[in-house]
Amino acid sequence: MSIKVQNKTALKQKGPLLIVANHPDSFFDALVIAANCTYPVSFLARGDVFTKPWHNFLLRALNMMPVYRQREGIEHLHKNQNSFDASVEVLKNGGILLIFIEGTCLNKNELQPFKKGAARILQQAVAAGVTPAVLPAVITYNGFKHFGKKICLMLGSAFPASTFFSSNTEHQNEANQRNNFNNHVMEQMNSLFKEPPSKKYKRPIYLFPIIGVAWFWHAPLFLMIKTFVAYKTKGTVFYDSVLFAVLLFAYPLYLILLFILLYLTGIPNFMNCLIIAAHPLLAIIYTQSKK
Repeated sequence: MSIKVQNKTALKQKGPLLIVANHPDSFFDALVIAANCTYPVSFLARGDVFTKPWHNFLLRALNMMPVYRQREGIEHLHKNQNSFDASVEVLKNGGILLIFIEGTCLNKNELQPFKKGAARILQQAVAAGVTPAVLPAVITYNGFKHFGKKICLMLGSAFPASTFFSSNTEHQNEANQRNNFNNHVMEQMNSLFKEPPSKKYKRPIYLFPIIGVAWFWHAPLFLMIKTFVAYKTKGTVFYDSVLFAVLLFAYPLYLILLFILLYLTGIPNFMNCLIIAAHPLLAIIYTQSKK
């Protein structure tokens, strides 16, 4: 996997900052953006993933807050105000907040119509005396199902929320403010958007033997996890994110178990350590060859 970031310095600024981004690949989008930020980031995420208690605990521990849509039940919509209040607190405290302004994820790079959540948070923040900067961001992938993808993160220029929102605005003008804000962000994101790179890779011929060994060594673990995740996420947009998360935790355990197994077979410790160290090294060569 390779990530190309355009205007990366935009993510080095302190808060209060609201990052508004498109949402092509579920939780993976948040990981890509947050990993390139200098300071901690809080997120707004779809509310249906918070339904199970342990999901709710884990996601909130990762600075995520739920936003509910009508399709997830009208009875949950009143909870959004709690998340909006918490979002304003993040901005009040000089933090960074990330919101996916489309409000949906379709595994498509094309920009989707915007929702009003980001604008409402900014209106509430400005009314509370906070004037955050707003940073448009566009993220694209050259695929959502294959391993070793290319990702482009394009960042615009931050502008103050006061450009569109005022604490003295009359109620009847709030809808116009939200529409003007969304239209401006759409223009900015359209100007940032670039087609994702091709899925084709040019690999040096001399690396083919190493690539073959790398694939052979990792195939049992990868294919087993890939099949399991594909089954569990069938019909959803979570395949990429779940696959990444499972591999992140499973790979170290796999290497530990392999070390123990080789040790029990009587292989010398030096050779055992060499085999274990070769696994991540070969994995790096394999992924780097796909750039």
